[in-house]
Amino acid sequence: MAIDADGLISPPFDFNHADVSRFSPEVTGRIAINSMCERLGWSSLGGRRLLDFGCGVRFATTIINLEMEIDLYAGVDTNAAPISWLKENVRDTRLQFHHLNMRSTMYNPAGVTPTVETLELMQLRNFDAACMFSVITHQEPEDAELIFAMLRRCAPRLYFTALIDDRVRGYVEKDPQNIGHLSAYSTERLKEMLRRSGWAVERSFPPGFFQQTAFICSRAG
Repeated sequence: MAIDADGLISPPFDFNHADVSRFSPEVTGRIAINSMCERLGWSSLGGRRLLDFGCGVRFATTIINLEMEIDLYAGVDTNAAPISWLKENVRDTRLQFHHLNMRSTMYNPAGVTPTVETLELMQLRNFDAACMFSVITHQEPEDAELIFAMLRRCAPRLYFTALIDDRVRGYVEKDPQNIGHLSAYSTERLKEMLRRSGWAVERSFPPGFFQQTAFICSRAG
């Protein structure tokens, strides 16, 4: 059942790594949300406006099923199927969902390359923060830098995770037969890309529960 009598949702999608999928989306979602809020200096999502780029269905499921407070949650994803399902089944007006047909070598090769203004033109602006979990892990440098630049127009702060390997020279595909499956960056290469995109790194955090290396950035300039 997609929606039960109490309004709880159960989307028919699972985009997480097998180690994460052993737990319910509410369990891992709550851990990720609470960790992000603590690191951003927020007591909770209450009163906050959050833009989730590469959203999937996990945070929407967590917010609805655990009755979390939030002012506005906007989820954006290049995968049309989960966005369509969420639009059709979620009636909570605090949550909204947007499909972005952005090209990805591995996950959406038929997509298009957006402009830096694309999210802003979709009326996605004036958020307290934007977040990305395991999104940069699947982006080639040019696409990652474009995403950083797009999000800068939407929020003054950014929280995201990435696959970091300081043994590599800037950037490498860990699975070269599947470009975008495991895109790894050195810390310095990632910081350089962020600087060019208009972000300043506030802090970084080592990998932890269900998260790769995490970064908090603030809009520069």
